[in-house]
Amino acid sequence: MRVAAFVTAVAIVFSFAVPASADDRQNDPFGDHTIELNKEASLFGIWESLRDQVLLDRAHFRSSIKSGNTNCASVVTLLKIVEEARQYQGKALLGHLNRSINLMIKAAPGNWTGPLEAITMRNGDCKSYSIAKYAAARVAGFSPDHVRLVIVHDRRHHFDHMVAAVYQNREWLILDNLTNLLLRDSEKRDYEPTAILDYKGVRRYASAFWID
Repeated sequence: MRVAAFVTAVAIVFSFAVPASADDRQNDPFGDHTIELNKEASLFGIWESLRDQVLLDRAHFRSSIKSGNTNCASVVTLLKIVEEARQYQGKALLGHLNRSINLMIKAAPGNWTGPLEAITMRNGDCKSYSIAKYAAARVAGFSPDHVRLVIVHDRRHHFDHMVAAVYQNREWLILDNLTNLLLRDSEKRDYEPTAILDYKGVRRYASAFWID
């Protein structure tokens, strides 16, 4: 690993787990009220388990970078994506993350996976893309209070879908595997949000019709 890359990696690793202040936490994307999901809901259990995997992946990433171990292909790949993206700023940085992961992962039926597994497998559905983007945005230095996973229902095509959302320059930008274009949440009019997943847990949108 180049020295500059290692220095960059160490810098972003130490900011990886630091939440913003309470005043810095933003409302959820799509401008609707959310409610904590009942612990008996299946999605709650899925995310609780997967969130643990995200934490384990984060610990593995930090350990690999701090020790200079570049033998883990998924860590190297994630670092390379972030390194390239950090040549840009703001929306352009997020656009690079979105496009890089869209090109890296091949669309295929998939299960819930941690970010490093998604990068290793290089195939999966919208969940794999979104979780990889969630991790990449965190490694790139975005606060955990500014990154979300959002489950939506595509009203035009009638299917459920997952995207990542990142708060940048006072707006929520949607990172979607169906397009390389970054759009604001307000521009995704065909998407009806149903649930939010982040480091704090799982919440459902108050307006969503929910059956578990």
